[in-house]
Amino acid sequence: MYGRFVGLDIGEKDVRISLIKRGFREVQLLQTIRADLPDSSPDSSDLLSSTFSDYSLPKGDIAACLPGDPISIRVIRFPFTDPKKIDQVYAYELENISTFDPDEKIHSYHIIKGDVGGEALVCVYEKEDVEELLEFFNKGGIDPKVVTYAPVAFGTLNGFLEGEKPLILVDMGESEISFCLFDENGMKRVRSSAKAAASLVSNLSGALGIEKDELKLTRQSLSAIHGENMERCLSPVTIELKKTIHFFETELKDGVKSIVVSGALANAPGVCEMFKKEFNRDVRKIFIPDIGVDNSPLYAKSYALALYGSSFKSGYLNFRKDQFKYVGVDREIRRLFLTPAILAAIFIALLIYNSASSYFELKNEVNELEGRISSVVKETFPDVKIIPRPVEYMESEVGKVKEKLRMIEGVQGPTTPLEVLRNISVTLPSKMQLTVNDIKFESGNTVKIQGECDSYQEVTEIEEALSKSDMFESVSRNQTGNTVGGKTKFELSLVLKQEV
Repeated sequence: MYGRFVGLDIGEKDVRISLIKRGFREVQLLQTIRADLPDSSPDSSDLLSSTFSDYSLPKGDIAACLPGDPISIRVIRFPFTDPKKIDQVYAYELENISTFDPDEKIHSYHIIKGDVGGEALVCVYEKEDVEELLEFFNKGGIDPKVVTYAPVAFGTLNGFLEGEKPLILVDMGESEISFCLFDENGMKRVRSSAKAAASLVSNLSGALGIEKDELKLTRQSLSAIHGENMERCLSPVTIELKKTIHFFETELKDGVKSIVVSGALANAPGVCEMFKKEFNRDVRKIFIPDIGVDNSPLYAKSYALALYGSSFKSGYLNFRKDQFKYVGVDREIRRLFLTPAILAAIFIALLIYNSASSYFELKNEVNELEGRISSVVKETFPDVKIIPRPVEYMESEVGKVKEKLRMIEGVQGPTTPLEVLRNISVTLPSKMQLTVNDIKFESGNTVKIQGECDSYQEVTEIEEALSKSDMFESVSRNQTGNTVGGKTKFELSLVLKQEV
């Protein structure tokens, strides 16, 4: 989805927004926005409305996530990855493995491609959860195009995760703790825990001596909790992460090597060190260059949602389906293409007008110019009687001369190109199946050879043979590699001796 797109992260106490612009080749982060939520729900809707209006944000090109944990997360394996084929059998497979009637719930899936076939990560929620969230958004005057499951959206951050894989991304928020497992191919498994988040908030508010409603996960407030107190507060997250690591390692049949943390709690002093000590693994805070060191953990979720929504395609998880299907207009796409289309139309109109108005004037000038060119060409090539296209003929003849001069361009000194070529031909091993694709004379006394042979060993033999020649000061290998046909390609640089 080209154009601007919003990632909307609604927490317990605030709203975090990442606005990106997706072009044809790159994604640009335009801005990040944070606003405190009021205590009452109607006022929260008003805050959304005013925030989107004040910052002129798109009100439909939005990706948000459902709060809390899903009823169920399932993994369904298929011998294919085509979303159209999966759609035909997905509901039937889900019904076979479920203890509930899928028609009474709302469910969607994200496809993970494997070496053979694919897997569908299926998330199931109550329909009322989606209905209530959309009503809240609609009261604020917005209509998100994508409503997904937050841990799945974190899969878009794979390129920003530093550390050896398999790796777990842990997002520690006030409403849920999200876990996302990555292997070398990307996202592999997901889960979340709202219960652990509730216990975490309870522990933190108790340690600070304030009510839960007054707690704000800021660096300043969290810095008041130290050492063992912080370890006790983090115990719900630690326990949940231990279970998650065990579950993910069982699924992956490989050990988790690294942990990356995000969310407001990631900025708490000493969190990474505590996790390193507890899990004996490499632990780092997430870093997204466009957002910055301190803000990356805070806006990782909204940024991931923006990336997921703007790159949405078939096989991505979206609860805007069936009765909740998005029916809005792609205003951002229209906005993206409308201005260039208008400018193009104006340009074409002016071009046609100018062409028509100056046609007869230009025609006389062109005829005169063609006559001059024809005369110059005939003077240059007097032996050619008929030249139907003088310009093309001249370009062809000049090209032939340039091609003849190309091999000796820049060559200096007593050694001629012919002598160099003869020496190379004699020096190279005669029994070797060698193909020379190009020979270039450069910078006065340097010759570059590009070719193909059967193996890296033969490249070494070629290099050694040329090194023994009395004509070359030095022989160096610039590069080697494999071709599509299994051959070994190489490039050598030969420096000619000043005197032979």
